[in-house]
Amino acid sequence: MGVTFEELIGQMLMNAPDPKEKLPVANRPETIWCTTMPFLILTWLAVGLRCWVRFRVMREPGWDDALVLLAALLNTAATIFVLLCIKYGLGRHFLYIGIPEMQSFIKMFYFANAIYITNTAVIKISLLTQYLRIFKAGMMHWICKCLIVIIGAWGFTYGFMAWFPCFPPQAFYEKNAYPNAKCYGFGFVNDQDFIGLFESHTALNMAFDVTVFVTPMILFTKPNLKMKNLFAMAGIFILGAVVVFTSVWRLYSIVDNRAATSPYIDFTWWTPISIILSCLEIDLAIMCASMPIFWPVIEESFAAIFVTREVQITEQRRYSFADRGLAYELEHSDTMRRQASVKTQSTSRESLVITRLESGKNVEEHYKDPYLAAQVDPFRNIAQEVAVKTDVEAKKKDKWVL
Repeated sequence: MGVTFEELIGQMLMNAPDPKEKLPVANRPETIWCTTMPFLILTWLAVGLRCWVRFRVMREPGWDDALVLLAALLNTAATIFVLLCIKYGLGRHFLYIGIPEMQSFIKMFYFANAIYITNTAVIKISLLTQYLRIFKAGMMHWICKCLIVIIGAWGFTYGFMAWFPCFPPQAFYEKNAYPNAKCYGFGFVNDQDFIGLFESHTALNMAFDVTVFVTPMILFTKPNLKMKNLFAMAGIFILGAVVVFTSVWRLYSIVDNRAATSPYIDFTWWTPISIILSCLEIDLAIMCASMPIFWPVIEESFAAIFVTREVQITEQRRYSFADRGLAYELEHSDTMRRQASVKTQSTSRESLVITRLESGKNVEEHYKDPYLAAQVDPFRNIAQEVAVKTDVEAKKKDKWVL
């Protein structure tokens, strides 16, 4: 049988907090707004650039892009519910916000928590699906597929318990309207189940975060890895390490206040820090998944705008008569025009004879130049005059590409 609001308030009255207690920094509305909204905007910027590169530049969209877009939509919805929670008492003592606000807060928290738990699985599966583009075959390919199945089962199990903590689900935030509802786990039947479920999900979430972000580190063992790719991969892994750190911090906060029940039950007072870390964790994970897609294109565009190398181009002209170059063309422009008119009125052999008579030099000697002979005579064996030899050692093709 579920705990009614009257029973819950009775437990709180036994440990009534000081109504004039100083508001912690994390509990202030401006703190919640200023930590969630900027990162949400950056997240959508990263997702937008990713979609632009995949759909318009590479023209190779995949399931990983669809999952990242889904994760961004779910993250936006969860953030909206979190901000609505501020209106209904988030950051203040639960005992002093009033019965209507209590019901509204629990309703907003229900949707925010269920969306967050679902999204933790979606973003990890998106990253693993993205890894399948790199690991085309071999052991790493199957490791990623196994992780997709395991994380998918984990996300479905906890997601189901978050979306259906009671039967019917409305009983979670309208307990008085459904006195005979069956609740469990997140439905707060008892403290131990409620705390254990939150702590177990957070701990597994942290473990899977570490696993997912460590999986592609095998790429560092790739021989002849370019320094540019090395720095790019290191940057992505640093961002991934920040995601893992955020997940660890969230686990610590939940264990520390025992899912907002210690030292006394106060859901609106103890949860802000955990809620903020939940939003930041998903934001950073989505950005980490998107940066490898759009950053190479952005970097190339900047390289095209800001030129960092000078290129000197040297042109060498070849003429028929011993290095006289442009001076010869200017001095004999009339003769060249006459040659052109003759060529238009006779065959190529006749024009060659006329040119020989006018120049006073055997033009056939001109075609003894190996370079010109190679351009004129298609049956000439160029390989006898210019030989190029290359030795290429066969190398086993890698099962991944950068």
